[in-house]
Amino acid sequence: MNSRPTHLPAAVLWDMDGTLVDTEPYWFEAERDLVESYGHEWTDDHAHALVGFDLLDSAEYIREHGRVPLAPEEIVERMLDGVVERIREKLIWRPGARGLLAELNAAGVPCVLVTMSWRQLVDPIIEALPEGTFQAVIVGDEVPFGRGKPNPDPFEMGAAAVGASPHDCVAIEDSPTGVRSALAAGCHVVGVPNTKVLKPAPRLTLVESLRDVDLATFEQLFETRSAGAVRHRRPVVLGGLIALAAAVVGTAFVVDRSGDDRPELPPGAVAVDVWVPFWALDDSLAEVEVRLDAVREASPFWFGARSATEIVVDENVVAAQTDQFLEQAADERVDIVPSIRDQMPAGGMAAVLANPTTRTTHVETIVAFADDLDVDGIDLDYEQFAFADDDSTWPSTAPNWVAFVAELADALHDDDRTLTVSVPTVFDPDVTGGRGYWVYEHGAIAEYVDAIRIMAYDFSVAEPGPIAPLTWVQDAVDGVSLVVPEEFHHKLVLGVPSYGVNWVVSTSGECPATAEGRTNVTAHSVLELAAKRSGTPQFDAVTGEWFFTYDLAVTDGVASCVQSRRVHWVDAEGAASRVTIAREAGWGGVALWALGYEDDAVWHSLITAATAVQPVSTSESINDQ
Repeated sequence: MNSRPTHLPAAVLWDMDGTLVDTEPYWFEAERDLVESYGHEWTDDHAHALVGFDLLDSAEYIREHGRVPLAPEEIVERMLDGVVERIREKLIWRPGARGLLAELNAAGVPCVLVTMSWRQLVDPIIEALPEGTFQAVIVGDEVPFGRGKPNPDPFEMGAAAVGASPHDCVAIEDSPTGVRSALAAGCHVVGVPNTKVLKPAPRLTLVESLRDVDLATFEQLFETRSAGAVRHRRPVVLGGLIALAAAVVGTAFVVDRSGDDRPELPPGAVAVDVWVPFWALDDSLAEVEVRLDAVREASPFWFGARSATEIVVDENVVAAQTDQFLEQAADERVDIVPSIRDQMPAGGMAAVLANPTTRTTHVETIVAFADDLDVDGIDLDYEQFAFADDDSTWPSTAPNWVAFVAELADALHDDDRTLTVSVPTVFDPDVTGGRGYWVYEHGAIAEYVDAIRIMAYDFSVAEPGPIAPLTWVQDAVDGVSLVVPEEFHHKLVLGVPSYGVNWVVSTSGECPATAEGRTNVTAHSVLELAAKRSGTPQFDAVTGEWFFTYDLAVTDGVASCVQSRRVHWVDAEGAASRVTIAREAGWGGVALWALGYEDDAVWHSLITAATAVQPVSTSESINDQ
């Protein structure tokens, strides 16, 4: 019996298409043949966009972009027939793949095939290898619908099939989609680019060919990990005050709060903070190292207060992704300031703060939570006061809120940690006719907190409209500046949106139950959506935002309707315009909602507007002109 060296992985999880065998050209040809059979053109850009994706997801893309009038399942079957036919004629192995498989088998390292191709394509390839080459096979038509790559599920299933943890496995991948899936599962990844470029990332080792990979490569990876890597903790439930507070799905990490190496901002510049929602990690993880180098505070957005003694992790997080973010962020100069959301029923948090005993208990819970994570500070996102509690409760809630903030700030400051609050805005009633969300007592809490983030977005919620029109943002900045003493204006941070909303304006006919209503769009996707739906983007100089309209036919084969849709979004120039408003008001920072929504253009525009050396204009505010 072969003995395994100490530092080999528990299993090696293999991608197939483009990694083990060179089937990508066959897929490209099959896609092109199918689309052209319906009289349309299929470009190389479209073909490359599908590399690594689940076949049903790819079929939906082909149906829309190739205008193929078939059900997704039928599109997959047609493509599979074409690829299988080509494979039976000639099977092309990727260089070094079979040799590495043989070496791993001889060393007793379990190998698992993890592919989004379906069983009928995989079987002839397995049959061409020595019996027992793979100890398990995960195929695309056996992965839960909607959970294929780039989700972590396929690699988690592959590791589980041989009784291993993904953290103890190495995945071999050729596509960015596959790499994201494997990293999200917690694997170390050996990336061997084929048709697409792979960007460097933590836990990703890039090689030109599998001929360059052998047992020594894997031993070196795991020797390095066992000597210096951070250990992973699974969720734990602590007794006493925290209860579920320390059920922190992720990595134990230690951050440097000294701040000595943080570069000073140019005169007149403002700091940049970011919220990091867990649902956008798919799009933000690849950019973390680049983005966070310019950020003051990053706020993981996956924690919620369920009671005075409970702070929990959102049940929908992908643990491997939150682990990865925290690991990467720990290597940067950014301060980690987790957001805690009020997830109590209406009136729940107000009741906690109204009682001095439960208020102090909640303070102690938050302090213990921050200590357990060893973070730089806490961001409170307690929005229920504004949006769930009736405003008739505000006069009694407001002083309790101030008392709570003062007590929490003192406790956190004693531990050398900061307190940020994220709150809706207030206005100058002489200008707008209304005071806004005054329950948060912006002026009264300013002396206690380290930062007040103003959520100056979501202007349109119930009805289609702009995200954060410029005049409204200016009114918000003017109103907050009025109630917060000038000596604390450096603590004020303007929330800047980098997203959009796709609204249903009207419908004709009877829509099926599956028809989508309001959806969000991001800088990554909005222009592609406009092109796909033949929408014509138009700029509204008054709101400082873009919009377009289109009609969408929706049917499930029984019910049918046509939706008239309208899309609004803030682009790179719009983000910069809102940063300029904060700078001209003498505020101390801006906060992006949210990391992962922006593209490179938005990010560059935001950072340039925030940190430009030249002094900003001192022109009067819009309302004073």
